[in-house]
Amino acid sequence: MSAAATGRASTGSSGVTVARDGPRRWGRGGDPKGSPPSSSTARIHAGPVETTALAVLPIAWLWSTGTVLGDGWLLPALGAVLTMALAAALARTIMPAFVATGVVALLGVGWITATSAPDEALLGVIPTPESAGASMRAIGEGVQAIAWALRTPIEVEGAVLAAVVAGAVVLALGVDLLGHAMRLPAIAVLLAAAPLLLPIAFRADIPWWHALPGAAAAALALAAPAIDERVAIGRGWLAPVALVGVAAALAAAVPLVAPSPRDVALDLPTLEELLRSPTPVLQTDIDLGDELRRPEARQVFTYSTSDGLPTVTRLMTLPEAGEDGFRQVAPTAGDPDLLVEGADLGAPMQLTVRMSPVRAESLPTPERVAGATAPEGAHWDDANDALRIEGSVDTDGLEFTSSGTRSPDLASLVGDSSTGHEELLLLPERAQGIRELGSSLVTEGMGAADRVRAVHAYMTTGVWDYSEQLDLPGFAGASGDGWEALEGFLETRSGYCVHYASATGALLRGAGVPARVVVGFLPGDEIAGGRSVTTNHMHAWAEAWVDGAGWVRVETTPGAGTGQASPEGDEQTQEPTPTPTESAAPTPTPSATQSAAPTTAPTASPTPSSPGVAEPGATAIDWAALRPWLIGAGLVLLLALPWLVRRGQRAVRLRRGAPGGWHELRAALADAGTRLPASATPGEVQAAIGARLADDPQARSAADRVRLAAERAVFDAGPRERGAVDADVRLVARALGRSQPLWRRVLSTALPPSLVRVVPPIDE
Repeated sequence: MSAAATGRASTGSSGVTVARDGPRRWGRGGDPKGSPPSSSTARIHAGPVETTALAVLPIAWLWSTGTVLGDGWLLPALGAVLTMALAAALARTIMPAFVATGVVALLGVGWITATSAPDEALLGVIPTPESAGASMRAIGEGVQAIAWALRTPIEVEGAVLAAVVAGAVVLALGVDLLGHAMRLPAIAVLLAAAPLLLPIAFRADIPWWHALPGAAAAALALAAPAIDERVAIGRGWLAPVALVGVAAALAAAVPLVAPSPRDVALDLPTLEELLRSPTPVLQTDIDLGDELRRPEARQVFTYSTSDGLPTVTRLMTLPEAGEDGFRQVAPTAGDPDLLVEGADLGAPMQLTVRMSPVRAESLPTPERVAGATAPEGAHWDDANDALRIEGSVDTDGLEFTSSGTRSPDLASLVGDSSTGHEELLLLPERAQGIRELGSSLVTEGMGAADRVRAVHAYMTTGVWDYSEQLDLPGFAGASGDGWEALEGFLETRSGYCVHYASATGALLRGAGVPARVVVGFLPGDEIAGGRSVTTNHMHAWAEAWVDGAGWVRVETTPGAGTGQASPEGDEQTQEPTPTPTESAAPTPTPSATQSAAPTTAPTASPTPSSPGVAEPGATAIDWAALRPWLIGAGLVLLLALPWLVRRGQRAVRLRRGAPGGWHELRAALADAGTRLPASATPGEVQAAIGARLADDPQARSAADRVRLAAERAVFDAGPRERGAVDADVRLVARALGRSQPLWRRVLSTALPPSLVRVVPPIDE
């Protein structure tokens, strides 16, 4: 029986091995296997299995964010990704791959518009100039809401949903471009795994079943080309599928054996480092069970006082003890004669504030504000004692003045009763243990001032540590709640200002004194003509009501975050970024140093400790100054790594003589954008090179010499001469590079496609 009849390979007179009557492969254009391929017919498109795997890949990896984002995003994101994949599959049947990707991009823009700005768009999905701006604002707000989130899982609605759907669209578009148009499925898999960074940045544990879909889809996408080819030629596909299952199981087992992200000593990357907000975002909600995610210190405002002394400033009052801790209530607009009760009791002072560009819901005022010249767009919130500001107001350079007084010294506090604020004695049932503890600190005959001092003494006697790293019940949205976390704080005596303020407020209520929590700022750093306050000066403290004295600040945070030992303690409090203590004010205000802020800012990298004094003759290294250069060099090396690996491959192949040189030409052809199946014969490869170099006869002749030398070397058992074909290989490789458009040449140099697909070497 002839070779043509059996469909087996035969060797022609030219020495080129040609396969005859081979079966077509799924998704491959052009003639059957025996026909010489051209540059267009040699391109391999994704088969059914690979197309399906790449389509579900973005959603599969987005599922791993369930600990942070919940599953409210699933249906709209699934609809966006699947319709984009279906549109891509249909488009590629009638148009080139890159054009089809453009169609996918337009469909993705429609989904983003529909979820972010449907009212401004035509038919709710067709973008307009107005909807484009609204979409960008909504996505920006959603990204910041995620990056500055208080607790997990984050409620996915409104701007957050728009941001998540936009992220899913970008992932789907990236996978389509890399996996289908550019045929780089391995890089597409890496891109689609990006959502895995989200729970890591939040230091949240990932259940194994959340990682399993992404791991399985990624393994399937990488094995899919082999599965498609095996099915097309009638070979068994169970082995590759089994390999996919094993790879997915191993990947899913990683969360079971790896340490929890929050237990790792490394400083993990945060969203602040990846998506830096253009302006600080100040939110006044507090989470008692979460770690402090301190932002980078960025200026919020500068101020000056009429008496020249530093002062703490109020941002918002949290009057209600809710199910998870102290919280604000529904705003109530008002214009009372005295903004905060008791503000007229004490030496008056005036505060002049100049804001920096920030996003906030209220403006800073004196801790006991009596009156304020509210700027346009601001009004007084009588329910939460806050100078509210509308979100559309530009704060950059905004100036306003307010008047008020400072809180009196607790040692000189006088008052026997606390009346008129009975609603601020309430605590939820979950805080019953804290109520009983507060009640045990006082006796029935104590006056209000003495009760305040008794609670203050309890919270400042012994060793109390200032720490921003917590593992309390209720952490990161796990089982438990804020009050359980607060009980854990009172047992461990380790936490930051929101814990001290909330515990003090709850104990005061238990002791029979109306109390609430205030979020504001420490006095800040001294500058010419006043003081500067940054995001890291944000602070929380408790206030108690005493008849005849008004609202009195009860500060119990150790050193207000200065790193000093707590009263009568023998251990150092912890603070990652201490700053010099400011001069003391005549009233007991905390030092103008950093304190644990109730802001929702992401965790910033701990500030490196200052290097110690160098020994005589030793050269001190300024690591803080050197770090940016090291990071820059590392990034350059990372970007250059694929090119370096590719150069190393070429050197290794050329040492193997002519067979290695032919192998290098196959890789150079792949880098030039021509994809051939793994089973392509030397004749097919030669034809593909000839098609790419139709206008360069010198390079075609060089390629033919390399092929003939490789075939002779395969059948010659003698030693192989090194360097014999090096010049020809380099000549052809340069010609193949020049045959590409400039953009493609740059891309293939930075990310050589031959690194992410197997080019089998010629038998040696």
